[in-house]
Amino acid sequence: MTNEPVALPVLSTAPAAPTSTAPAAAGGCASKKSCGSSAPATDPEIAEKIANHPCYSSEAHQYYARMHVAVAPGCNIQCNYCNRKYDCANESRPGVTSDLLTPEDALAKVKLVASEIKQMSVLGIAGPGDPLANPKRTFRTLELVARDCPDIKLCLSTNGLTLPDHVDRIAALNVDHVTITINMIDPEVGERIYPWVAYKGRKYTGREASKILSERQLEGLAMLAERKILAKVNSVMIPGVNDEHLVEVSQKVHELGAFLHNVMPLVSAPEHGTVFGLSGQRGPTAQELKALQDRCEGGADMNMMRHCRQCRADAVGLLGEDRGDEFSPETYQGREIAYDLEGRQAAHAQIERWREENRAERETLSITGTGSKPEDTVLVAVATKGSGVVNQHFGHATEFWIYEAGLNWARLVQTRDVQRYCEGATECGDGASVLDKTIAMLSDCAAVLCSKIGPGPYDALEDAGIEPVEVYELIEKAVATTGARITARAAAEQAAGSDDAGTSPTDVVAELDLDVLGGELVDVDLLDPDLMDEDPFEFAVTVRPGSCSGGAGKGGKGGGCSGGPRHAEAGPGQAVSGRLTEPAGDGTGQIRPDTGSPTESARAESARTGSARTDSSRTAGSRSVDAGADRPRSVGARAEGPRLESAASDGADLEVARS
Repeated sequence: MTNEPVALPVLSTAPAAPTSTAPAAAGGCASKKSCGSSAPATDPEIAEKIANHPCYSSEAHQYYARMHVAVAPGCNIQCNYCNRKYDCANESRPGVTSDLLTPEDALAKVKLVASEIKQMSVLGIAGPGDPLANPKRTFRTLELVARDCPDIKLCLSTNGLTLPDHVDRIAALNVDHVTITINMIDPEVGERIYPWVAYKGRKYTGREASKILSERQLEGLAMLAERKILAKVNSVMIPGVNDEHLVEVSQKVHELGAFLHNVMPLVSAPEHGTVFGLSGQRGPTAQELKALQDRCEGGADMNMMRHCRQCRADAVGLLGEDRGDEFSPETYQGREIAYDLEGRQAAHAQIERWREENRAERETLSITGTGSKPEDTVLVAVATKGSGVVNQHFGHATEFWIYEAGLNWARLVQTRDVQRYCEGATECGDGASVLDKTIAMLSDCAAVLCSKIGPGPYDALEDAGIEPVEVYELIEKAVATTGARITARAAAEQAAGSDDAGTSPTDVVAELDLDVLGGELVDVDLLDPDLMDEDPFEFAVTVRPGSCSGGAGKGGKGGGCSGGPRHAEAGPGQAVSGRLTEPAGDGTGQIRPDTGSPTESARAESARTGSARTDSSRTAGSRSVDAGADRPRSVGARAEGPRLESAASDGADLEVARS
């Protein structure tokens, strides 16, 4: 087991370790405490079904890709939020596609994608109309893929109107994942969403149409559960229309055996040409969406999907990464494409080895996202390209994964789309309005984790009260560490606020990341007037191991960032400012005063890692700074505490604590 996070190359599934819990006997979830897309499985059959399904498993979506084939043009209902487009390349939403495919073309495209994107594990038919309103085209496509691509999971998504008529054929084809869009169970709510329904040769409108649709949807859901076909229910959150009602929907579908509930935001813009878009019906904010998802999860004891991307009908690739443009019709039409089953199996087996390494590291760190969560948590945004690692530049992110974070706790609760801030390696400077929108989207987050961030967005995030953290690490580890640090800091600040003296011996006031300690500028200003009038004030600086590039004489005795607490002191009314020298062989070093600054030199001595002064409150006041910064960065602290600045950073964590 290595200490480095595992990053995956672009690849595809194999027999996987369990990643979800068991549903009820009928095929749904009995309790969120024993069933869920990110919890350990207790039913091997269910675990195998979702282990490499990116939509049904939160963990799997970091490693496995999916593709949709657009073979179903027609639809038997009309939704006020839908406008199907069959030649659309510039919209990213359900119901749009660039090309309509025949079943034979769909098979050729599946073979090509499977050979190029070996981590593609799932084929879904999701439109652009309703697959079960086009049963011949849909089932012919599924039959061809099942025949020639036996390792690919088969899925379909439907409005459910004709689902009861096709459940047995779905089961016969081993389609073991079906999504039903259920936006209401009350026809009075439904008539505001569905103008009409076409059923058995008649077109129904108003409340009657919604009543027929709802009854058929719930009947089909129960039939799927009886056959142990995993059912995911999608619901579109429409503020002022069905948002309050969806908690009741969640309870009902849970009772009928739904495995997962996915509450999605209304996509509503005039340019989409939908009734809601043209009438000005707004979609929910990210915060409103999360609040409703939380209510559904708690009130219905339901498993909630938190990582949906509302994919196009022709989506290809990892969730959040559409590679459909690489597979235009000329790349597969009329070609004989071999299916490399052996190569795919080898690639999937490699993915599972990587997943197991990451899973083992999470278990070693006792990090979880299920069961009883800590009393104090915060939201943390993560920029990632997948593979379970924080590995994306802030400016290159087109989405952020939002985690609930706390002590030993990391739980994905949402994804949020943003516009890319940087368009190239160096072109990141003119996106002020884009940056403002991104910060507004992340306004309820306490921190943003990314592999790199420039000085402009770094300062803007700090000004907005969001902590930028540069890290390349296993997501859950980085999230849990950040959450524990921030919540502990908040608790320490609260405790200090109730204490007149406000000088607890272990109050941590700042932290910063340094790559090479030797020669770095370190300024510590005593800002508390009370402290300035006291006897010499001692503070401790700790270098934690394992987070910077090593090297002899860097970071403590023996190098490799393995130092322990470093102590220094300043007299009343004085500040310490200087450069931390290379530590000597015995782990000691000096803070040299800067010429011309009103400072005094102080001795810095290093103790071994694991000092008794490593209680949780020591990690409360952390703040990471931008790697490669070209000027000093202020590291936030309480107003009465020291302030630490550094000219460069990239590795070891440096903490300053009162002692």
